[in-house]
Amino acid sequence: MCHERKDLPGLAHFLEHMLFTGTSKYPKEGEYHEFMNQNGGMANAYTACYFTCYMFEVKPECLEEALDRFSRFFIEPLLTRDCTEREINAVDSEFQAGQTSPWWRYVGIMNMSANPDHPFHVAVGNNKVLLHEPKERGIDLYEEMKKLYESTYSANGMTVCVFGREAPDELRKIVAEKFGTVVNKGLTMPIGDTVSDKPPFLPNEWHQQLLQNPVQDVKDLSFIWVTPFQDPFWKSKPSLYISHLLGHEGAGSVIAKLKQQGLISGCSVGNGDWLEGAFSLLQVNFDLTDRGLDCIQEIGQHLFAYLGLLQKMPPEKWIFDEMQKLGDIRFKFGEDASPFALCPQIASTMQKVPPSEALCGDMVLYEYDPDAIKSLLSKLTLESVRVQVQAKKLADRCTQVDTSYGSPMQLLPIEDLWLESWRAAMNASGTIEASTKITSELGLSLPKPNPFIPEDLSLKAPPQEPKAKPSLLKGTESMTCVFHKQDGTFKQPKARVSFSIYSPFFTQDPVNYTKAELWCRCVEEALQEYAYDAEVAGVEYSLGLGPACLRLVLAGYNDKLHVLLDAVTEKMVSLVEIPEQIFSIVANRMGDDLRNQAFHSPPYGQCSMRLNELLMRGTSFPAYQRLEAFEKITCGDLKGLAEQFFVAGAHVESLMLGNLTAEDARLLASKLMTGLNLRKALTVLPTRAEASLPEGSTLWELDSTDAEDPNHAVFMKLQLPSGLENEMLTYLLDKAISSKFFDLLRTQQQLGYIVNMFASVKVLQPCLVAVVQTEFNLHYVRGCLEKFLDEHFAFLEEAMTDEEFETCKEGLLSELRVKPKNISEEAQHFSRIFMDRSFDFERREKCIRFVEASTLAMLRSYVRNHVRNAPRIYMQVKKVLEKEDKPLPSGATVPGADSCRRWNTHAETVSAFASSAKWNSLNSSVDVAARLRDVPKVLSCLTDPYGSEPDHNKKLPCA
Repeated sequence: MCHERKDLPGLAHFLEHMLFTGTSKYPKEGEYHEFMNQNGGMANAYTACYFTCYMFEVKPECLEEALDRFSRFFIEPLLTRDCTEREINAVDSEFQAGQTSPWWRYVGIMNMSANPDHPFHVAVGNNKVLLHEPKERGIDLYEEMKKLYESTYSANGMTVCVFGREAPDELRKIVAEKFGTVVNKGLTMPIGDTVSDKPPFLPNEWHQQLLQNPVQDVKDLSFIWVTPFQDPFWKSKPSLYISHLLGHEGAGSVIAKLKQQGLISGCSVGNGDWLEGAFSLLQVNFDLTDRGLDCIQEIGQHLFAYLGLLQKMPPEKWIFDEMQKLGDIRFKFGEDASPFALCPQIASTMQKVPPSEALCGDMVLYEYDPDAIKSLLSKLTLESVRVQVQAKKLADRCTQVDTSYGSPMQLLPIEDLWLESWRAAMNASGTIEASTKITSELGLSLPKPNPFIPEDLSLKAPPQEPKAKPSLLKGTESMTCVFHKQDGTFKQPKARVSFSIYSPFFTQDPVNYTKAELWCRCVEEALQEYAYDAEVAGVEYSLGLGPACLRLVLAGYNDKLHVLLDAVTEKMVSLVEIPEQIFSIVANRMGDDLRNQAFHSPPYGQCSMRLNELLMRGTSFPAYQRLEAFEKITCGDLKGLAEQFFVAGAHVESLMLGNLTAEDARLLASKLMTGLNLRKALTVLPTRAEASLPEGSTLWELDSTDAEDPNHAVFMKLQLPSGLENEMLTYLLDKAISSKFFDLLRTQQQLGYIVNMFASVKVLQPCLVAVVQTEFNLHYVRGCLEKFLDEHFAFLEEAMTDEEFETCKEGLLSELRVKPKNISEEAQHFSRIFMDRSFDFERREKCIRFVEASTLAMLRSYVRNHVRNAPRIYMQVKKVLEKEDKPLPSGATVPGADSCRRWNTHAETVSAFASSAKWNSLNSSVDVAARLRDVPKVLSCLTDPYGSEPDHNKKLPCA
């Protein structure tokens, strides 16, 4: 946003919104989003410091039509004055949604402390700065927005990335045709040092201590340096070398030593992300423990001692060579990304590297430049650092507020005692020998060579009969079943292995669940120094709780996967007593996480959590119950916990995909069973169930748990019968009306920034879900939602045309037909089937065949016979912040709730409902072979089951 007027913060973001309101060729509002949605796609955009990025995805056959609509943004946007105030309100809703976000509060303070003579600022914008203040100053914001478009949107400042199934020459032809008339205004786009000859921050105002009182329970310490803009150094990437060393977590690292002392629970090192453009940032962010908050001097002492050593010694060529080798391997064997993620990434990369290097420019180290590394290291001085601390404990000291978000903060000089200690540790004017001695006394050292760098990157010989889906391996142990599919598509030396270890322990009560969750995190922390090298080298694992099970997932290059599995199982068994230091680190982090979930989730997230608590059984426990349990758990309570997990027995199910033979899969399964010493088999698995909603409409209203959030939320769940056919018709219903919901309730009625409608299946039953987070009266918003449903159900029953239906149908089919692009996506493709234990890995093909055979008459009768009268619940979370609701539109009325069943308590409602509800359970048999025999071979309906006249000439194909 360095290119917009600094006195109109958010103008570039407002312009981004205005471009979606229509073009000369496609003037209808909402048509762009509706076209994308109904054709299996979506669209979005974001505005950063010095660029705006627009993106969409759509089914392949509609790419040219979509590009025709998209390109008109930059050729003939309407930018209608009548939309101005409405879109400012949309921007304001987005601002309000981020009101309590730590990131946006940090950005607000950065804006406030910037040099007023430098154009740097990053702003969402709101009614105050884009509507009221410009009017008071006599500024026509609409004209200023048009000026910004004319002065910045030029062909010579644009990069475009298009991903399609057409040949490259054909894609070039399409792009030239669609974008050829975008005007090249020959504009100069200032960036980096050319933005201004003034510094972005005045040295005396930057070199300070910034205290923040956050909304969430977080304790952070950051050391931040403003550095020269780093994009020109894309070939050598000196900041990457420095970040690699400062962010290393192996033995002898700053992070490892501070964890051993119980001062931090984690650390990240990186750049300024969206804030960069006129400069770059290098940030070292420590997650503090309670003790660490009182030991900032010691933390800085370790960091500056290590920095002092790096500044005095020449850069290590072997470290660069190792990083370069790993970067080359990552690029050579990189997994194909989703086009929706890949295209924006490439387009933004092309802003700083030649188009020929767009695919690898951000990933590959092209050249070793020790002088650039030394030069950047020399900028990381005590005199140029900002020290930022945020914690609720600082509330009394934060007597200032930032001018954007009103967040409590305070700028102070850095403590003299800290500076004195850090200066001595940094040894800036001393010798390399002295710095080596200082770091050695602190237990710090450079990392050792990485033992996990893959050596064997060959592909396994393909099986004689390649399989399109996972199959149950014969010859595995009685307590385990292994579903395996050797890769023959992606040809990558990678694998993904998932183990679900079932035990009744995990679903017994919130105390056991929370103990197990805490124990998993302790195992990960105890193994972190060892596993960090594996993660850097592209081999990683996660250990946590899944539905009624302990879930262990390993992924990456298959060469060293078994080594990591051995290390994980060994640690799971040997960690009988948790060291107090590890427990303290993990408990600090987990306590903050649980408090934030329980008390600082956004209102729409609170709605979702409450409904999960009401309707789900045997999957998890709500955050507030886990927090209550957590606060009573001691380190001693975890002693020997792993042995308790499987006292009643265990059952293991695994899904193994990638560059693994059947024998490799059997060996990995055997290693897990042997490593964990699992001997006793379960005869039946813990129950997982979903409750049916009571008939009719229910209104459940609770107060928000976040005292500072200015928003309400309405969350509607309409529950439908289980079954593949109902699920697909629900997705067709969503495809037909969800974009209209967004356009009407967000774009036109301006009810809030977070407005969404989607179809979902949690356990068994498909649902249609509608979400609105709002500053308007809750009941008014619920009334708008009900009116929308009534009108659009009527539209589906009476007015939808065959052509409109076919568009929605083809849009859904395009999503269902999307093939996985890598092993991770293939795992996601099969994961629901694996985790719900239906093991019907051909289910997607059955879904496709059903949708192909579906008709408008079927959808109409489904809406009439099932959707219209389906049980629904409105979960409403009401803000407790003393702030008036937004005024209602002229003539608007607030509906009553006489037709709804009313609930207004929490625990009592959940308890009463649980005892009276009908619960629908998943199959809990451990006999997987029998389950596979029960998988239906054909669809359950061969003609229209929804009450309309059957088409006797059309039968649904067999699966």
